Amino acid sequence: MMNFKTFVISLLQLLSYAGTIQAFAQSTRAVAPPNIQDLISSSEPLIKRSEYDSASTKLSQALQLSINSDARHYVAICYDKLAELNQFIGKTGEMNRFDSLSLPIVKHLKDTILLINIYNRQGIQYMEKGKNKDAEHYFGMALALGLERAASKKTAEVYSNFGSMYLAKGEKGKALESFLKALTLYEKNGAQQGMGETYSNIASLFYLLGKVDDAIHYQLQSIEIRRKLNDKKGLTITNINIGQLYIIKGAYPLSLSHLQQALKYAEQLKNTKLIASASSALSAYYSKTKNYPEALTWQTKGIALFEEIDDKQMLSRLYVSAGNLANAANDSAKSIAYYEKGLHLAIAMDNKENIANAYEKISMFHSGRKNFKQAHFNYKQYIAYRDSISEKSNLVKITEIRTLYETEKKDGEIIRLNTLQKLKQLQIEKQEAVIAGNFLEAKRKQAEIELLSVEKKLNDEALEKQSLITKNKEQQLALSEKETELVDSQLDNERMIRNLLLAILALGLLTGFTWLNRFKLRKKIQQQADLLAIRNNISKNLHDEIGSTLTSINILSNVSQKALSSNPQQAREMLGKIAGQSKTVQEKMSDIVWAIRSENEMIESLVARIREYASQTLEALDIEIQISLGDELIDKELPIQTRKELLLICKEAISNIAKHAQATQVAVSFGRNKESLELKIKDNGNWKGDGTGTGTKSMMERARQLGGALSVIPDNSGTMVHLLIPIT
Repeated sequence: MMNFKTFVISLLQLLSYAGTIQAFAQSTRAVAPPNIQDLISSSEPLIKRSEYDSASTKLSQALQLSINSDARHYVAICYDKLAELNQFIGKTGEMNRFDSLSLPIVKHLKDTILLINIYNRQGIQYMEKGKNKDAEHYFGMALALGLERAASKKTAEVYSNFGSMYLAKGEKGKALESFLKALTLYEKNGAQQGMGETYSNIASLFYLLGKVDDAIHYQLQSIEIRRKLNDKKGLTITNINIGQLYIIKGAYPLSLSHLQQALKYAEQLKNTKLIASASSALSAYYSKTKNYPEALTWQTKGIALFEEIDDKQMLSRLYVSAGNLANAANDSAKSIAYYEKGLHLAIAMDNKENIANAYEKISMFHSGRKNFKQAHFNYKQYIAYRDSISEKSNLVKITEIRTLYETEKKDGEIIRLNTLQKLKQLQIEKQEAVIAGNFLEAKRKQAEIELLSVEKKLNDEALEKQSLITKNKEQQLALSEKETELVDSQLDNERMIRNLLLAILALGLLTGFTWLNRFKLRKKIQQQADLLAIRNNISKNLHDEIGSTLTSINILSNVSQKALSSNPQQAREMLGKIAGQSKTVQEKMSDIVWAIRSENEMIESLVARIREYASQTLEALDIEIQISLGDELIDKELPIQTRKELLLICKEAISNIAKHAQATQVAVSFGRNKESLELKIKDNGNWKGDGTGTGTKSMMERARQLGGALSVIPDNSGTMVHLLIPIT
C-alpha cells in the first residue's frame, strides 16, 4: 500500500493543479446553443485556409447570437476569437477593441484561460511597440495564472514570446533560455507549429551571434515543418528570414526566390505586418545588388506600412536602412534625418543591437564627409554598445543554459533513485508476506513490483535519451565556451589595437599642435618684421618724396607772395607750379593709402586701380586702352610693397606714353610665367629718345626692389615695357 508520506505528496500535487483544472472547467462549463457553437467551430477551418473575411463573418454572427441569448461566457469567447484573428492579420487596433470589450466580462467570470490569452496578446503588442517593460509585465501575469504549472502549448507560446522580447533587447542568453523552454514544451505537447516557430526564432538568435550557417540550418528545419502544416504565416516569416541570410552569404538567386515567395504568402494572408516585412527584406536585397531606386521603392512601402501599424521595433531598424539608401543617393539631409530617427527609437526601446547599429552608421556617415570629430564620438558609442552586447550575452548564455540542463539531469537522477528505493521496499514487503503465509498479499506486492519495474524501465529509457541530449548540449556548450574565449580574445586584441591607435593619434595630434603653434609663432614674427619693413619704407617715401615736394611748395609760396606786388606774371606762374605739386602730393598720398588697405590685397584691385588711372590719363588724349588679367591670377593676393611698386611702375609707364609716345593704342596685360608675374605694357607710338630717362630708371629700380627685372623693348610697331617679378 501507499505509505502516508507518498499519499501526502500526491495529494499536494493534486491540489497544486486544482486552480488550473477549475479554471478549465469554468471555461467549458456553459453549454452553447448549437448554432453558436457551430458558427465558432466553422470559423477555424476558414482561418486555416486564409479565408479571414469569411471567418470574421462567422464569428461576428456567433457574437450577435451570444449577445441576444445573454450567453456572456460565449460573448467573451467570440471576443477572444475575433481579437486573435485580428492579431493574426496584423490589425492591432481591432484586436485592442475586442480585448477591451472582453476583459471586464472575463474578469467577472474569472475565466483564467481567456484572461491568459488577453495578457499574452497585450504583451505581444507592447513588445512590437518597443515597450519591453510593459511586455514583460503582461507575459509574467500570464504565467502567474497557473500557466507555468500547466506546461501546455500556451505556456510554450508565452516562453517563446519572452524569448523574442529578450532578443529585441539584445539579451541573447535569456532569449536562448526562453526559446529552449518553449521548444521543450512544444515537443512534449506534440505542437509542430510551435516547434517550427521556435526553430525560426533560434535561427534569428544564431544570426545575431554571427553564426549564419547555423541560422540557415534552423530556418530550413522551420520551413520543413511549416510546409507540412501549410502554415502560410509561418512560411512567410521563415522565407523572409532565410532570404536575408542568403543575402549575407551572397546567394542572391536563392535570396530573391525566398523573398518573393514570402511576399506572395503575405499578400494571400492580407497581413499588413507581413507585407511590410517582406517589402523591407526585398529592399535589402535590391540595395545589396546595387539597384538603389528599386530598393528605395520597397523600403518606402515597408516604412509606410510599419508606421501604419505603429511597429516601433521594426521601424528603428528600417529608418537606419533608409538612411543608408539616402546616403548612397548622396542625399545627406534625408540620410542623417533617418539615422537620427532610428537611433532615438532604439534608445527609447533600450534595444542595444539597434542602438549599436545606428551609432555605427552615423559614424560612417560623418567620416565620409570628413567630419572626424562627430565620426569619432559616434564610433566610441558604437564600440561601447557592441562590447556590452557581446560580453553580456555570451556570459549569460553559457551560465544560464548550463544551469538549466544540469538541473534537469539531477532531477532525473533523483527520480531513478526513488524508484529503486521503492522496488527494494516492495521486495522486502513481499518476502515478509510469503514468510507470514499471506500469499494474496505477496501476489499483490509482486504485481506492484512488476508495474514499478515497467515504470523504471520507461524512466531509464527517458533518462538515457535525456542523457544523450544533455551530452549533445554539453558539447554544444563546450564549443560555445571556446567560441566565447576566441571572441573575448579577439575583443581584447581589438581593444589593445584600438588603444594603441588612439595613443598614436593622441601623440600625432600633440606633435601637430606643437608644430602648428611654432609655425604660427614664426609666421607672426615674420609678419611683424614685414610690417616693420613696410612701415619704414612708407616713412622713407613720405620723407623723401612727399617731404621734398612740400618743401618745394613752401619755397614757391614764399617767392610768389613777394612777387604778387612787383611781378604779378611771375606770381601766377609760381601759383601754377604750387597747384601742380599739390596735386602730385595728393596722388602719392592716395597711392600709399590705397596700398596699405587690406581690402586691396587681391590683384584684381590693382588692375582696377590701374584702369582708373589709365582712363583719366589716356582717354583725354583719344588713346584707346585695353587691360587684361590672366585667369591663373584672378585669386592671387599681393603683399603691400609689391602692389604699391607695381602701381607706381604702371603709372610711370602710362605717364611716359601720354607725354612722349604719340600713341593711339595701349595694351596692359598681367599673366603668369612659371613662378613669376609677367607685366606687359605695349603701345603703338613713335618714341623719341633711347628710353633711358629718369622715369625708366625709376621703374627699373622699383623692379629690382621686388627681386625682378624690367626692360624697355622698342620695335617697328611701338614700344613694350616688360616686367618679371617672382611670386609664390
